[in-house]
Amino acid sequence: MLSWWTHLESLIALHGSMLLVSVAFAILAGILWVLGTNKANKENRRLTERLEAASKQIRSLEKAAESIRKELLETQQHQDINQLKLKSTKSSAEELRQALLDAKKRLKIAEAAIKAHDPQEPQTSEMIPPQDNEVAALDHEPDELDRVTDFLELESVNDGIDGVTLDIDLEIEGGLSESQKGQLIDLLDPGPKGNIDIFCVLGDEGSELTAKQIDETLAADGWKTNGVAKSAFADPPQGIVLVVNSKETAPSYASFLQRVLATIGLPVSAKIDKKYREWSLSVIVGIFDD
Repeated sequence: MLSWWTHLESLIALHGSMLLVSVAFAILAGILWVLGTNKANKENRRLTERLEAASKQIRSLEKAAESIRKELLETQQHQDINQLKLKSTKSSAEELRQALLDAKKRLKIAEAAIKAHDPQEPQTSEMIPPQDNEVAALDHEPDELDRVTDFLELESVNDGIDGVTLDIDLEIEGGLSESQKGQLIDLLDPGPKGNIDIFCVLGDEGSELTAKQIDETLAADGWKTNGVAKSAFADPPQGIVLVVNSKETAPSYASFLQRVLATIGLPVSAKIDKKYREWSLSVIVGIFDD
């Protein structure tokens, strides 16, 4: 009986030892779990901070890229404008040279007609042909051609000398000048084409004439137009106004046409109006100050 009791005490002692060991392992496991959780949280915080820093860097890079893109677009636009101006300058110089030569030929014809009508009039010396330096100076002194043209116009409105009338056409008032027409054709040729609607001010002859000339030039260059529509305005716009529905739906060729019209010397402005069709460009030819 005593041995059995001793054996039971041994079992109780063993069970207590095992319980203590189990409790110790549980405590140790809890400590390890807490340490692991803290370490995982620290790693997560570290990763989150790195992701936020990377996102900030990406946003800053996107802003820098957008700024560079805008600068490139502005540079390209300046280059386009400079090229257009250079081309128009060359064209204007050549036209002025040709206009001077034509004016001198018309003066010769006028003098010959006067001499043929009045043979008793003393002979005048022949006109001295323009020297190379005179023609070259035309690039810097266009007023000389204006004086010759004014002279020809005064001669054409005369009733004639002794019944002789010089057959010289007067330039129509309003609209585009011959120089502007030529520049417009040259500048439009290499550029994009598009579909536009053209409006003029009802009752204004200058607006209607300019609109028709622009419409004819654009149509001849391959643009799709619907002719010129007359519209009444409570407050007629000044110069030429390019109108689009919104920035998002503005056609790509709108800025090109704006630069071309500005390059040939027309007052051009742009505005956004929801009344006009999306993905279209409307050109309103307003009134021009004298």
